[in-house]
Amino acid sequence: MTNGPAVSTAAGISVVIATLGGPTLKGTIETLNLGSVVPGEILICIPLPEASRDIGFEFSNVRILPTMVRGQVAQRVEGFKLAKGPFVMQLDDDILLDHECVANLQATLLRIPGAAVAPNLLELESRESVYRTSHGDGLPRRIYNWLMNGKEGYREGTILKSGSPIGIVPDGCADGPLDVEWLAGGCVMHHKANLILENYFPFGGKAYCEDMIHSHLLAKKGVRLLIEPRATCCLEVSPPLRRPPAAFLRETYRDFVVRRYYMKLSRRGAGRMYLYYFLLLFRYGYLWIAGKLGGGPASPGESNSGPKRLSA
Repeated sequence: MTNGPAVSTAAGISVVIATLGGPTLKGTIETLNLGSVVPGEILICIPLPEASRDIGFEFSNVRILPTMVRGQVAQRVEGFKLAKGPFVMQLDDDILLDHECVANLQATLLRIPGAAVAPNLLELESRESVYRTSHGDGLPRRIYNWLMNGKEGYREGTILKSGSPIGIVPDGCADGPLDVEWLAGGCVMHHKANLILENYFPFGGKAYCEDMIHSHLLAKKGVRLLIEPRATCCLEVSPPLRRPPAAFLRETYRDFVVRRYYMKLSRRGAGRMYLYYFLLLFRYGYLWIAGKLGGGPASPGESNSGPKRLSA
């Protein structure tokens, strides 16, 4: 199903958005269609019960794809299978893209055939990297980094030995894409030939850690994972330590279950992961008792407060 008047599009780019049709979706589509390069098609992959909603799209390049499956990864895979363009971008429904974002991502893939590329993620209000931290490098922080990753310590763009994904804050002087170990799943452009067309997320509920699993499987296929600093997009972040105790414990447990699966899949030892969760719970408990809840991420740069995920 196609909606609205025609827009001037660039052939070759398909965008796949797995969604439940929330209020942020329209803004995401509008920023896509106001960019310097406009996708040829935007596939809205939405479970059948929600597909009947009047979402009010206004662009002819939007197609609604009702799915018989529910869940972010499962819905996205259905869109991947039907995408027509040689470049396919997965996108969350709460991402706002800057004017040159799509153009810069595509330009990177045109230069590097065996790659997947993601933009620099910025916090919506501050326009700072979502991974920038105000934590210092004192002795307690160095001890923590050693506990989480051994002598290698804190390394941007990597997944620590504790299973914690660390985001990268691109240097303003970077003149090319940066190699990383994982890509945040909110916005990633692929060559169509490199897509994973099976549902790799064997859990219900929110898609915790799915981007680490996806990155692991892409890397196994020989796909190079890149961050393009010139491509930027914005989102709102929700620090986990601001959640009330019941929600925090529920989400932390679900995150733990999926992360433990990832650790087994990637053949990583789990000892440091258990230590990470112990310290996370200890910190939350201390802040709760002290009446100081409302802090930032559990550890600087960790991607535990990214885009909102779909519920099953």
